[in-house]
Amino acid sequence: MAEEIIQKQMTLLPEYQEEFLKNLLANIYQVDEESGTITGVAAQSPLYGQPVYQMEGGGTTLDPTQAAVDAEGNKVQFYEGADGSFTTDPSLALTDQYGEAIFATEGGVAVPDVIGFTDSQVDALRRMTGYTDPETGKVVYEGMMDAYQPYLDEALQTFQSGTGIAGTAGTARYDPSGQIVYDTVTDPATGQVSQVARKDAEGNVVREGGYKDFFDPFVDDVVDAAQLDIQEALERERARIGTEAASMGAFGRRRDLIEGQAIGRSAAEEGKLTAQLKSAAYTAAQEQAQSAFENQQKRGIQAGQLFQGLGTGIGALGEAAQNLGFQDVNALFNTGQLEQRQLQSEYDVQRASQLEEAYEPFARFSYMRDILSGLPASSTALAAAATPKASPLTNILQNANIAGGSNIFGGLGSLKNVSGA
Repeated sequence: MAEEIIQKQMTLLPEYQEEFLKNLLANIYQVDEESGTITGVAAQSPLYGQPVYQMEGGGTTLDPTQAAVDAEGNKVQFYEGADGSFTTDPSLALTDQYGEAIFATEGGVAVPDVIGFTDSQVDALRRMTGYTDPETGKVVYEGMMDAYQPYLDEALQTFQSGTGIAGTAGTARYDPSGQIVYDTVTDPATGQVSQVARKDAEGNVVREGGYKDFFDPFVDDVVDAAQLDIQEALERERARIGTEAASMGAFGRRRDLIEGQAIGRSAAEEGKLTAQLKSAAYTAAQEQAQSAFENQQKRGIQAGQLFQGLGTGIGALGEAAQNLGFQDVNALFNTGQLEQRQLQSEYDVQRASQLEEAYEPFARFSYMRDILSGLPASSTALAAAATPKASPLTNILQNANIAGGSNIFGGLGSLKNVSGA
């Protein structure tokens, strides 16, 4: 039977390398044989920091077994104070963006987070959508989405009023007896608006602007004065006729006939004059009434157009007010957005610094491992790129070529070396 020979080969490290490796591994990960406690940088995730506890004597410690205990049996952990110190009062501690007190830790990396809306952005959103204080119930901001509506309603009413006035003034007809006066009445049940003719105490329709309002009140006085003048002239005529008849010996029937003819002419003149005066007064009153009516209609049309323009202006004012409000909200929100970006950048930079600090021991141990193995496992490279600036001489030559219309160095190829060198 053949003899089987087993050869074993073992490569041992030099003593200094073995000691170096043991120390390296002990710093990375080691388990105590007696207590089973795991130590080393790899014993726990570098992302988590070690809480800072308060000791019984008031000092600080990272060892939870030495921490003081409160009345409920919980370990007393410090908070980060606003002045950079430690405090056990959460009301004096720094708070995060959610209003939660921040615990004090040694090392660790902040969790990834997104900075929420800033106060300016929250205020801008409240101004746009409206905000009511939840505690007092007081309306702090009215929503801007319907900010134009009151202006638009008022503009519509004003425009409709102008349309009604212009329509009434443009279609009304002149009545010599006067225009009927209407009152605007609103039905309390339906809210419908209607025009109702006004009546006096006797139930007659009230009119205004008729010829009677412009009739000369002194026409009757003028007529009475004219009649009195005619009577006086008649008396003088009768006296004259009597004197002449007596001198001519005309008495009795002849005289009566002459006086009757004079009285007839006087009565005819009196009636004619009276009719002419009253006719003239009526004609003048009617012309004045019609002129006043037409002027009133013109003023009504102008007033209607004025109300229509005013209604349009009120509507435009509402639109402008809302647009200006949106501009304010937009400016406020953009300002808050700048602040939000700055806070996010600061948070990201701080977290990147914490990450670099947390993983720095691992990079150091990796470097030590490379020294031990003699083979670099990682490399660091530094690259720099530079873009040369254009020479000013290049621009000068280009401009010279453009101005000359051809290449100014085009003739150099025809030069000859006459020296023969």
